[in-house]
Amino acid sequence: MSGLDMTLDDMIKGDTKGRAPGGRRPATGVVRGGRPASGGATRNTRSTNRASPYARSGSAKATDHMANSDVRDVAASDKPVLKVKGDSKPNSVAGAICNIVREAASGQPPAVVATGPAAINQAMKAIAIARKYLLEEDSPTDITVKPVFEEDIRHSSRVCFELKKSRPVKTLPTEDDLAAKDTTDPYKLAGAIAGRLRDGGSVACTTKGPVPVLIAVKAIGIAQTYVVEDELDVKFTVAIVDLENPEIRSENVTSTYLHFALIAK
Repeated sequence: MSGLDMTLDDMIKGDTKGRAPGGRRPATGVVRGGRPASGGATRNTRSTNRASPYARSGSAKATDHMANSDVRDVAASDKPVLKVKGDSKPNSVAGAICNIVREAASGQPPAVVATGPAAINQAMKAIAIARKYLLEEDSPTDITVKPVFEEDIRHSSRVCFELKKSRPVKTLPTEDDLAAKDTTDPYKLAGAIAGRLRDGGSVACTTKGPVPVLIAVKAIGIAQTYVVEDELDVKFTVAIVDLENPEIRSENVTSTYLHFALIAK
């Protein structure tokens, strides 16, 4: 198997420790509870940011991925990067993220790269599960996410998710959450996100499925370009939640969603 075509699951096989935080077995990462979601820069700088949200020199890239490497070797690199594919297992990816947090000299998680709706959906699930693991540590820490689109966001689905450790962030789904569906316009969703960010209120988006998840991630990236002049730096946390599905007309029937909670500073 060659270079960048190697899936993360194949790379994880080289991790002889194979341990989750605290020696726990990988779990589903599902958070129970919650309610269903309802439906100073220059002109040139703003133009660049709109074309490539979050892109900047020094960011990790897909080409930084170390294929055929032990997870500990990845942790020891200057820019730890894990590559996720559409068939990668979220629990395995989450375990690798947490092991790199332990092994890396910086103590920081790796960047996670993914291309296409299926891979991005798996990456988001993995990061959500890794958050759950790290929040269960004796000294709990959280993970915030910043998406870097490596090409024009209008046409690209190649994303590098930059992860950073942070203090625990408490977020719960509410009826005021925004929603993303297959038919949602990411620019209109981005406008709604940006409006709420400017007002200083809490902003979250609840969704499920590869295409809606991609739309949500794009909308967050686009929203960042809308608030450049407000000097807001936008990140998010992601969690897996079980919520009542309004499309299923049966009591006590829940579905699994991804809950994106935005943080703007």
